[in-house]
Amino acid sequence: MALHAVDDIDDAIDATKSFLFPFEKGIWLRMAFVVFFIGGGGVGLNNVQSFSNFGDFGGNGGPSGPSSPGSDFQLTAPLETALSLPGDLAMQVSEPGVPSGVPDELLAGAGILVFAVLGLFVLLALAYGILSNFMEFVLTQALIDREIHVRRYFNEHVGDGIRLLLFRLVLGIIWLGIALVIGAAGFFLVLGGEAANVGASSVLALSGLFIAVFAVLAISYGIVFGFTTVFVVPLMAADNDGVLAGWSRLWGSITSQPKQYLAYLFFSIVLQIGVGIVSAILGIIAFIVVLIPFGLVAAALYLALHNTVGVVLAGVVGLLGLLVLLVIGALIQVPLTTFLRYYAMLVLGDIDADMDPIPEVRSDIRAE
Repeated sequence: MALHAVDDIDDAIDATKSFLFPFEKGIWLRMAFVVFFIGGGGVGLNNVQSFSNFGDFGGNGGPSGPSSPGSDFQLTAPLETALSLPGDLAMQVSEPGVPSGVPDELLAGAGILVFAVLGLFVLLALAYGILSNFMEFVLTQALIDREIHVRRYFNEHVGDGIRLLLFRLVLGIIWLGIALVIGAAGFFLVLGGEAANVGASSVLALSGLFIAVFAVLAISYGIVFGFTTVFVVPLMAADNDGVLAGWSRLWGSITSQPKQYLAYLFFSIVLQIGVGIVSAILGIIAFIVVLIPFGLVAAALYLALHNTVGVVLAGVVGLLGLLVLLVIGALIQVPLTTFLRYYAMLVLGDIDADMDPIPEVRSDIRAE
């Protein structure tokens, strides 16, 4: 039996060439925009911990004056003497607790600024993660139609994006719940539910078992997540299936031809490693190419002006360089991501013609 995962590598390259070449600036830029949000098939958001206790922002309200009880200030000489010696220090701090240095208001403002930056980061990360679900369908529809219309495809698949988002959230919750149940079972069954039994020896004895269990959970989660992205999403885009309906069809195909899907799983990992190496090499080259001109201009501005304006202008040039680097990085990912997605859809259609999301692309490249 021929392995479609092997035979379809060349076809995926041909499909990528037929879509992206000859080079058209508009197609590449729109594809780069979409691929930027996908980032290889989704985004994982790390837990963001809150930070607090930036300092005592309340203060004591300042000293109450020299005549007040418990005043922090004491006159070291009669008032007349103090007034007659304006050049000398007539007042001294009798206790070290007097507020000094940075004002409380400034510290409070700094704390608010830090919280605002952290909040903005969390919001951007959430927006990125949510949009990635919708961009999956924009990319898939573009590969099916061999043209890219971001706004139109986005509007057409709003419902699909919401369903995919909910499915991924539920999937993550289920796997996290399983991991917690396994951890709790180990704690109560093996350690007797006693915190006193948790020690270096018990942790060392159980570490191999827990690593194996959680490795299985991580791998199984990755397979389900990945198959949803590369197989179920095309079924949803091409045949208007829901997530569960798409998985129902895919599962029937997997159980009937497990060898083909195992072969795809193996070769897709190999190809992703190769694509990752190519991406890293091109990214390093792009970084060097961008760093040299923008770095020289920023340094020249700072050295020439050597003031606040120079620092601001150097920072602006640095931000422009970062933006250029992000655009170049996304452009590098366009053909690589296109190749991997075409490869998956070609394999899917060869395994089961009824689930082929790109019959026209397949027939055109093979006719050539």
